[in-house]
Amino acid sequence: MSSIFYGLNIASNALKTQTAVLNITAHNIANAETPGYSKQNVIVTSIADDSSRGIRSSPTISLGGGSQPMEVARSRFALYDAIWRKENEDLNDFVKTQELMNQIEVLFDEPSDRGMSKVINDFFNGWQEVGNDPQNMAARQSLRSFGEELTTRLHRMNTQLQILRQDLDTEIQTIPNQINEVTGEIADLNVAIRASEGQGASANDLRDKRDHLVDELSSDVDVRIVEQKDGTYTVLIGNQVVVERDDHSLLHITAQVAEGESYNRTVIRSDEGIQYNPERGKLGALMRFRDEHIPFIIDKLDTFTESLVNAVNYEHSFGYGLDGSTGLNFFDPQGTKAFNIQISNDIDEVQKIAASGDGSYGDNSNALLVHALLDQDVVEGKFTITEFYNSLVSTIGIMARDANTGRMNEELLVSQVDNAREGIKGVSIDDELISMISAQRIYQSAARLVSVLDSLFEEIIRLK
Repeated sequence: MSSIFYGLNIASNALKTQTAVLNITAHNIANAETPGYSKQNVIVTSIADDSSRGIRSSPTISLGGGSQPMEVARSRFALYDAIWRKENEDLNDFVKTQELMNQIEVLFDEPSDRGMSKVINDFFNGWQEVGNDPQNMAARQSLRSFGEELTTRLHRMNTQLQILRQDLDTEIQTIPNQINEVTGEIADLNVAIRASEGQGASANDLRDKRDHLVDELSSDVDVRIVEQKDGTYTVLIGNQVVVERDDHSLLHITAQVAEGESYNRTVIRSDEGIQYNPERGKLGALMRFRDEHIPFIIDKLDTFTESLVNAVNYEHSFGYGLDGSTGLNFFDPQGTKAFNIQISNDIDEVQKIAASGDGSYGDNSNALLVHALLDQDVVEGKFTITEFYNSLVSTIGIMARDANTGRMNEELLVSQVDNAREGIKGVSIDDELISMISAQRIYQSAARLVSVLDSLFEEIIRLK
């Protein structure tokens, strides 16, 4: 009798095991499209014989107890997660940088017949037109208009760069609060996971939510995690710990005057007052563009402007206007930056434009000297005005190209790593259906075994 009852126990264990498998299969199918979800598997083990209960069919033969579900495990590979997050940081960095570089390229609008290169050429060609006919008042007025267009274009470029820098600063201000919300959720999940697993329960879904939040962080910043023995995460952004078990450090924004500049910029600090400067991710790209790329472009434009103003004024001051005036400036000598370059009040009357080199009627030598500045090394003593400006445009083009190339490369890498990661953690409906059918067949067989044993019990009862 005991061996028949033991068979019923084995069948019962099989039913319980396959019920667990079917439940997890249903859970996987239900979450096939859930962001961050990891496929779960029931780890099934055999039950060894229990000699202490005397369940043996003979002194030399022992019977196992069937099967039992030991645990529900996540299909996850931590190395793939770490690699994906690193590549995702770089991808979002390049994506944001490319977006911003596109705005800069639109601002310069080169090469085109509307760009700054044409404005520069128009200005110096205007000097040649005056040189061709120094007494022509229309040519002089046209030259002054070209000069005004040049100053207006520099003002506009500087203003748009300043606006872009302020827009970036505003965008930077919103990200720390988003990070604080995510790190707060991670800290809460640390508590829930530790409590659940401390009681022997599975916390797979909670772990998935926590990993998904870390994935979200990798879009904005360079993030690392360290899993502790109690199952909690220590989360680091850069070199700063922002989550430690159930505690999370808040990031704060403060305004600070930029070094060597007159504008305020947002600085991110920890609770301890340590300044945080992300290297990668969307936030890293924003801060790098605000603090490095835009100041670089503005500085180059200012160098260009100062060289232009000083060179033109120098030659102009030695020439003579139609009224015999000399020693005058074409540009305001106080405005040597892109934001404040102006036509000098000295030439409010265009006859004062110094086209003559000696003051004689019809002389055009000074106008030709100013025109010739276009081909002279007047910027930093080694570049012509055109060369310097074209070099700046070329540098911007290279930066944009690098950002575009980096984005395409990272998209490929992220896709490859994501495919490998999904191959492990992703839910395949086909695989789940196979698992479901297999569990169904085993369940049906175990149920049939129960039915057979029940018939045997009836036969035994009749014999008595």
